[in-house]
Amino acid sequence: MMMQERFFEIIEAYGANPARWPEDEHEAVLAFIDAHPELAGEALADAAALDAMMELDERAPSDLLQRRILNAFPAEPVSVARPQWQIPVAAAAALLVGAFIGFASGAMTVTTSPVEDTVYADAFNGLDQDWVDWLGGEV
Repeated sequence: MMMQERFFEIIEAYGANPARWPEDEHEAVLAFIDAHPELAGEALADAAALDAMMELDERAPSDLLQRRILNAFPAEPVSVARPQWQIPVAAAAALLVGAFIGFASGAMTVTTSPVEDTVYADAFNGLDQDWVDWLGGEV
């Protein structure tokens, strides 16, 4: 005995055409229709109306979708001309900015200080003696 929920599931999924119903449940669906003619008749009429609307267009939905997509494109490809001046201008701008930053940072640094001069002199004085000591000989 088929339950009412299962009958509606089959009708919604497969439609009103008995040829589309699952073979193992075909007899149970027919028995439900015989047992509940009013309820089943309304459901079958709604499903048949939906089936009729779906069969109006003989073309496959993928054909319609393909046609709509192709019609959305222009007939001839539009060529976009790229300006040829953009790359050289960008390179020149980068060089100018780099040169400006280089000169500006050099002007902002302090160049002379007695402490720095002393540290510099101490760092590089006596290198000859250090190498001689390390190598174990005379310069």
